[in-house]
Amino acid sequence: MPNRASAVDSIAPAFLRTKQLLLQPFRLGLWARFAVVAIITGEAGGTGGGFSNLGSLANNRGGKRFAAAARFLDDPSWNHIQPYLFWIVLGFVLLVAVLLLWIYSDCVYRFILLDSVLTGKCRLVESWRRWKYAGRRYLLWVIAFGFSSLVVFAGVVGVPALLAYRAGWFEKPDQHLLGLVLGGLLFVLVLIVVLAALAIINLLARDFLIPVMAFEDVGAMEGWERLMTIVSAEKGAYALYVLMKIVLNVASGIIFGIANFIVILILLIPLGIIGVAVFFIGRGAGLTLDDPSTVLLLIALGLLAFAGILYVIGFVYSPGLVFFQSYTLLFFGARYEPLRTRMYPTTPPPPTPAPLVPPGDPFPPPEPSLA
Repeated sequence: MPNRASAVDSIAPAFLRTKQLLLQPFRLGLWARFAVVAIITGEAGGTGGGFSNLGSLANNRGGKRFAAAARFLDDPSWNHIQPYLFWIVLGFVLLVAVLLLWIYSDCVYRFILLDSVLTGKCRLVESWRRWKYAGRRYLLWVIAFGFSSLVVFAGVVGVPALLAYRAGWFEKPDQHLLGLVLGGLLFVLVLIVVLAALAIINLLARDFLIPVMAFEDVGAMEGWERLMTIVSAEKGAYALYVLMKIVLNVASGIIFGIANFIVILILLIPLGIIGVAVFFIGRGAGLTLDDPSTVLLLIALGLLAFAGILYVIGFVYSPGLVFFQSYTLLFFGARYEPLRTRMYPTTPPPPTPAPLVPPGDPFPPPEPSLA
């Protein structure tokens, strides 16, 4: 049975486990599947972008439909909204559906990540069938926690703002300057505490609640009851774990942020060449932004390029994904019996061999008589 390693002592074994799993030997297929897990769980991070002024773009070279869409974004009045109302509703419904599907996939893939790092085998289709029911249970917790977080955040922000508004602080701020300053400082302090508490709850759920739900086949609420019993026995050890996760996440963000920046710069060269080639080919074929099919084609190509970049980022982050899950397993496995049994199975002692009997004499000689 392993010693109960602290959060600091678990770092080096986690690096060793990551090295053994990904590099001894190196398996390209395993890295590729872990990249999918990293993307779906959102562990690899993401990139964002902005849009240029659509109105000026439409004025330079665009058709009536593109200019109308630009005017709609610049001046979203009802007359401009009405022609696009169906597409707006359809887009909103699709966005919500995709978001819910992503959240559900994230819940299932949390269990797949646990199973993959624990066993060293990442089988996405087989693991999905195995863990989809547990993922649904965890999804209920995620939705409840997200809704509760919004309510708490709205209360923390809305109640002080409403009290200050009723007191007339916003109408004559110069007469209530001291109250606004002190109240603002108190508001920021309370907001930081609330956000930190929500972040810690989310961390405990993703790192420790999922193993409890997986190994004991229980729902989220029953899993929390059992987890709190375990955590309460070693509050200091788990507090140190949270602090170390913050430090490790900061270090990981810096390292993989630099790596992702370099990778994106390298990928932008061939993507830029392909983009220029597509532009001239489309221009030679007479395609313009006035044609909706052209706009849809450009959007599809842009989404394809973005998905490719995101997948490469997930591939690069595979060692980080395995390290953090290994770190959690090594720390929690020494404190949670079902996980410890899976990580360190005990080998039964070999059976005691029967005493040897000389050949030709199957029975021992009789004891000498005392008479």
